[in-house]
Amino acid sequence: MRSRTLKLVLAAVLTSVMSTGCMLSRAVDRAFVGMTVKRPANVDRKVTGIFLLPLTFAIDVATFPIQAILVAILGDNFPFNDPPSALDMTGMTSLEGNPQFEKLDPATKQTAVAELDALVKSGQLDANSALALTEDGHWVVVRVTDEARQQLIARAAQTPATQQVCAR
Repeated sequence: MRSRTLKLVLAAVLTSVMSTGCMLSRAVDRAFVGMTVKRPANVDRKVTGIFLLPLTFAIDVATFPIQAILVAILGDNFPFNDPPSALDMTGMTSLEGNPQFEKLDPATKQTAVAELDALVKSGQLDANSALALTEDGHWVVVRVTDEARQQLIARAAQTPATQQVCAR
């Protein structure tokens, strides 16, 4: 009897952890666990999230018809309509055509691309960060004020698309 109960609890926990597609489960995942997002809101509360997931899974199953109607009307990402991140690598345009990048030799270009990827993934960049590529192929992060950022965005909008590194 005890083995059967343990198996049932384990199956319930595994099912709820693997099904973070419903609204409450997604909310707990975004807040505590972080399986579908890079950084959960409460990074230090993973155990709390794991214990909440079976409860939210049960509520999600009970409210499934309502959630299905909301998804059909409001879209797949409801209620998590996050704007695309400006630092998302999918928003990057090709560095080819950038005058500073074109000056680099092939090995240095690979290093520069890897360094840029590492900078983006490290979380060091925010909306008020500007990147400059040095002549030796390394990136320099420059913090700018909100006013300077708006000026950079306005200037980037006036430059040809082949010279822009990050597209917004």
